[in-house]
Amino acid sequence: MTDTTENRLPTTDATEEDAMPVSAQITAANDNDAEATTPRIDGGTISRFVILLLALINQALTMLGHPVLNIDDTTITQLVSLAWTAGSAIWCYWKDNDVTKRARVKKARLSARHAA
Repeated sequence: MTDTTENRLPTTDATEEDAMPVSAQITAANDNDAEATTPRIDGGTISRFVILLLALINQALTMLGHPVLNIDDTTITQLVSLAWTAGSAIWCYWKDNDVTKRARVKKARLSARHAA
């Protein structure tokens, strides 16, 4: 059986920083270095978190008998219908739908160019 400990030991030519454990390297790093290499939190991430937080607060208040959003079944049906219509409209708009003759000819030329 071979000894696998030599794979984990630092080599003799390793610098002091390389020989430090990762936690020590993190502690030794400057705050300026961390801010320069750490990307900022995206605005979309913050907005999704806020919406999730509001939904959780609403759910907890509803469970305790204090509904914040007092919505009846008819309103929910209308909102789902609106969301479905808006989603399908956006999806149809997003897809590349070539309706005019000129657009279809252009797409055929591009397809032929890519096939060659």
